[in-house]
Amino acid sequence: MDNTLLVEGRECGKCEACCVELTIQDPELLKLPGVKCQHLSKKHGCTVYENRPKTCRDYYCMWRFMPNLDENWRPDLKGIMIRRAYNGIPKGYEGKIALNFEVIGKKSVIHDMDFIEVLGGFIVNGFPCFLSIGKPRRQTSLVFLNNKILHLIQNRNLDGLKATLTDALKHSAKNVGKKMYIEDGEII
Repeated sequence: MDNTLLVEGRECGKCEACCVELTIQDPELLKLPGVKCQHLSKKHGCTVYENRPKTCRDYYCMWRFMPNLDENWRPDLKGIMIRRAYNGIPKGYEGKIALNFEVIGKKSVIHDMDFIEVLGGFIVNGFPCFLSIGKPRRQTSLVFLNNKILHLIQNRNLDGLKATLTDALKHSAKNVGKKMYIEDGEII
């Protein structure tokens, strides 16, 4: 995304979610999903921050682009990392920004009214939305939500919505990809 669209004055602060959650395959750095980056120090953050790989310099989670989300939506605080989704976008949603709401904290966040309202707003406005939960060293399984919950949102069926989100999260956890590993300088 265009970095000129970043929310003015918003910084990552102490959030290090991308340093753990992302898969990075860069000539300067290989990192598996859900595994702490080798350059991440508990006390000092990124130990190579000034000289970090281009992939790291160029990456921003979607929270950095969304002025309607407050500081409580910073991934390490909310327990949700919003990322762009590029694959598995159903027909009728092509050309729209697709969002993956990846649970990186407590699973109960999906029943939080703030989360439900934000997710519902994106779905009602036609953004293709996914839910996922990661497991270390495994590719996440994204569950497309729009067709599962749009009618529940429109009918204000909160119990049905929470149950469907719970089922979607369980499906994502159950269907993670095969274990990934690094071999000969590549992620396999």
